[in-house]
Amino acid sequence: MNNQNLASADILIVDDVPENIRLLSTMLMEFGFRVRKSINGKMALMAVKALKPDLILLDINMQGINGYQVCEALKNNPETS
Repeated sequence: MNNQNLASADILIVDDVPENIRLLSTMLMEFGFRVRKSINGKMALMAVKALKPDLILLDINMQGINGYQVCEALKNNPETS
């Protein structure tokens, strides 16, 4: 991805702490990135299925499906590996 496309990159933020999502999304949107947010691993997997992001910022320690399990599910899916 070159610099011209960088600002239009789609970033998915996955974190169960709303303050972290707010801070990261505000910072990234100021640079022109498109930001999507997810508050848990299950919602993140659904979001990726709906539209594949260019980058995922993923919290590891989350309730339910943790970050490692999200990574494993993404790697095991040929469409997202």
